[in-house]
Amino acid sequence: MDAPDKDSVRLVMDLAWRDHHHARAQTWRAVQIEAALAAGLVGIDWRFKSVAATVLAGLLVALSAFFGMLISRHHRMVEHQKFRYIFNCEKFLGLHRDDLIPPGTLKFPGPIRLMDMFRPSVQNTAVFIFRMHMVILAFAVVYVVARLIVNF
Repeated sequence: MDAPDKDSVRLVMDLAWRDHHHARAQTWRAVQIEAALAAGLVGIDWRFKSVAATVLAGLLVALSAFFGMLISRHHRMVEHQKFRYIFNCEKFLGLHRDDLIPPGTLKFPGPIRLMDMFRPSVQNTAVFIFRMHMVILAFAVVYVVARLIVNF
């Protein structure tokens, strides 16, 4: 089997980086949409003063945050896959020398674990985004429950 030429490998590496950045942009976009929906939840509650409207808006926010969490988990798996591709391309291109990347310093992103959300020592972007989804979900639930308690 013939080895690929270096230009083809560079193209694959470039595409992997683009896929990674696209997935990360989509994940941030999901958080932005959820935040806008959460602001809309408060606005709907204040504007219409309807428990039913507030509950429905809260359900929309909670569902979007839940699906945002699923998107984040999926994109973390995509990130892991793309970084493996990039690593292999860099290795093929001879970019993995001890003077460039000291041995033992390269770590691939692992899956998002639920317990990482509650460990302040875990400080990576994927976990931060996941925490934001959780905060928005918790906000929607607390807001709707508080609204129900006030009305009953």
